[in-house]
Amino acid sequence: MDRRSAMFLTLLGGLVPRGLLAQTPRRRTSAKSRVRSAALEPVRSRDDEPAEDESKSTREAPAGDEPLPAEPGQQWRTYDISHYTSLAHNQSNPQNAIVEWIFRRTTPAEWHGDKIAVLSASRTQLRAYNSANVLKKVDEVVERFIDAEYDVLTVRVRFVAAVDTRWRYAVYSRLTPVVSGPQGQQVWTLKSEDAAFALAQMQIYQGFRLLTNQQVDLVNGQTLLIKTSEPRSFTGGLQRESAAGLGYQPRTDQLEEGITLKLSPLLNFVGDVLDAAIELTVNTVKNLHRTRIIAPREIGSSELTLDVPEVTESRLNQTIKGWPLKQTLLISAGIQPGILQSKSGLFNLRIPGTVPTGTELLVFIDAETKGGSASPRDRD
Repeated sequence: MDRRSAMFLTLLGGLVPRGLLAQTPRRRTSAKSRVRSAALEPVRSRDDEPAEDESKSTREAPAGDEPLPAEPGQQWRTYDISHYTSLAHNQSNPQNAIVEWIFRRTTPAEWHGDKIAVLSASRTQLRAYNSANVLKKVDEVVERFIDAEYDVLTVRVRFVAAVDTRWRYAVYSRLTPVVSGPQGQQVWTLKSEDAAFALAQMQIYQGFRLLTNQQVDLVNGQTLLIKTSEPRSFTGGLQRESAAGLGYQPRTDQLEEGITLKLSPLLNFVGDVLDAAIELTVNTVKNLHRTRIIAPREIGSSELTLDVPEVTESRLNQTIKGWPLKQTLLISAGIQPGILQSKSGLFNLRIPGTVPTGTELLVFIDAETKGGSASPRDRD
């Protein structure tokens, strides 16, 4: 073969597809090489695997009233609360009152322990999943809502600012102690006529002021909110004025001084005794301490005056048990100097003797049943 023919065959071999050329015999691979090649292959994802039959891979949740896994010692209980929630409530979710009272009668550990527990309520049904002992407490609370002899209470609340503590002199022997608060607050019960006598005695002395006198109809177990407050303005800081050249100016802020009472009364089965959840908060602005500062200003004096508020707050959060109807509940919130009164003193000088120092806040609460609405048990 001459040189020209060899070059022609070489060119022809590059143009012909590899599949038409003569094949060489495939070499037999060893087991070791097969393992190495398998190790280099990408791992197949779960999506690449053949899908199983849906009837085998999908499991439906168990039907019925017990969707949760069985917990040793735990039981389901369902209550019909539609009668109670259908009453004339001013709350959007009246069933929440039942849940709150259940929590008051039980402990957090009974609902948030190592065992599964459930408490949920809708407008028609309350469901509980817990031990027999806890469910017994739930039974008692729910029965006081849905089987009460009376559905509506009339509650009267009066806030009184007492000039001093001498009102106790003539009536203290008629007071029955109930509980005391964390900051020295005192709670008593007394006969309604004794409460009227105490109020009459207070009117004799100058300085006793009736701050609030409200009477409200309330559905048994719901929460009543009564609030009396006044804004207190003070110079709390500085602010930059938009006008050029004025520099910083005093900024007026506001505090709120007042009394807030949350009351949730719950009748017993017979309808002659109450349990009452009480939350009383009192905020008092005792004084505004004036202090002078130097402020960056382009016009006027660089000295300005700010106020540093002296504020006190007292809280009473108690559940009163066994409060007899037709008796007054009396709460002393302690000394609240000049609550909802002027504290500026004579000519704004706060001269001793011209500013209130010994004002005691008293809360009188009366409750009675209204209408005699029969329970479902009596109507059947």
